[in-house]
Amino acid sequence: MSDYFLSDVHLREDRPERGRRLLRFLGRLDPAADRLIIAGDLCDFWMGSRTPPDRLARDEALAALAGFRRAGGALSILAGNHDHWLMDFYADALGAQIVPEPMDVESHGVRLRVVHGHLLGARKRWKGVMESRGFFRAFGTLPGFVAGPLDAALQAKNRRGLLDDERRHLATYRDYAAGLPDAVDVAVFGHVHRAVDQPGRPRLIVLGGWQDRLSFLKVDHSGPTLHVEGGDADDIPARAPDAPSHASAPTGDATTSTP
Repeated sequence: MSDYFLSDVHLREDRPERGRRLLRFLGRLDPAADRLIIAGDLCDFWMGSRTPPDRLARDEALAALAGFRRAGGALSILAGNHDHWLMDFYADALGAQIVPEPMDVESHGVRLRVVHGHLLGARKRWKGVMESRGFFRAFGTLPGFVAGPLDAALQAKNRRGLLDDERRHLATYRDYAAGLPDAVDVAVFGHVHRAVDQPGRPRLIVLGGWQDRLSFLKVDHSGPTLHVEGGDADDIPARAPDAPSHASAPTGDATTSTP
């Protein structure tokens, strides 16, 4: 029996490779034994706001998640900034348990605190406006020739400020983790798309995004292990040779990468 944690898949119909990654990943899980926790942003804002629920339910990756749940698999989802308004759909169409953050969970003797991370104070104020229900609905009504360029402009803006945004969020995550009670062994975050594994007390793990690869945290009898697979992992630092994978690892920055 294993518990799996992932976030920021950002499913989109025009990015089918993300759905294929999720399908391959789900093929590894045993619904009779494994538990899956998705820490936000399963679907991208574009897909959530502009795809009717009936077509959304037919998406192959989402249908596979629903199948995992029907087969007895445990599926929990936290709201991210991109899919906050899809929680009713996830509950009804996927059969998911919707969990408010922070989520505290114990797995194989390891105590984890899970949040998406966008509500901890590091995001810029204008992004909060874009995550409102009003903007979500309005974006879904825009004609394609308006929505497409707007989406491209927002993505370009995010890319330009990516490094500063990551540094700001990671600093906030470290402060948040440092303020957690001693009972928490591992603090798990989403939102930032670079996978990070920082040993310490508590250990800090950023699950990473699925835009160019897949990444997930697996917790089993041997403890928690962060996996990053596929794509170009050259920008992800290798785990320090002396950094163990259990929750009480010594202080230091590290990320586990698997081919």
